[in-house]
Amino acid sequence: MKRIYMGMLTCGMFFMLTILIADEKGKRGDDFLMLNDNIQNEELRAELALLREEFNMERTRIQEYYNKKIEVLKEARRGEVKTIKKAFAKRREALMKKYIGKIRKNPKTKSAEPIKNTPDKMKVSPKDTKRIRKQ
Repeated sequence: MKRIYMGMLTCGMFFMLTILIADEKGKRGDDFLMLNDNIQNEELRAELALLREEFNMERTRIQEYYNKKIEVLKEARRGEVKTIKKAFAKRREALMKKYIGKIRKNPKTKSAEPIKNTPDKMKVSPKDTKRIRKQ
């Protein structure tokens, strides 16, 4: 019983630590543009807020611009891969036509007569075996 309580206490502590750490990592933002709560000057506070909004707009514009570029590059890559696949498929078909007569065929392993079951090769069913009781 003592082990159960200790285990529950340990698990609870790990759970609480996980929650506390997750909250700290959850904060995300622009630290260099954070408004200080100690700033008493309202004009400065307003200017800093405008600066922060302008920064966020510029950052979003840059992200959108590069996302568009990334999409164009992805489409170009897909197109190039498709053309390469087509070219290699044509080359493969040419090789197959060139070596069509030289392809190795697997010899048949089955003989004309069916193999008769000999006592050595017969399968033993589990019912046929005797169980040995341990004493």
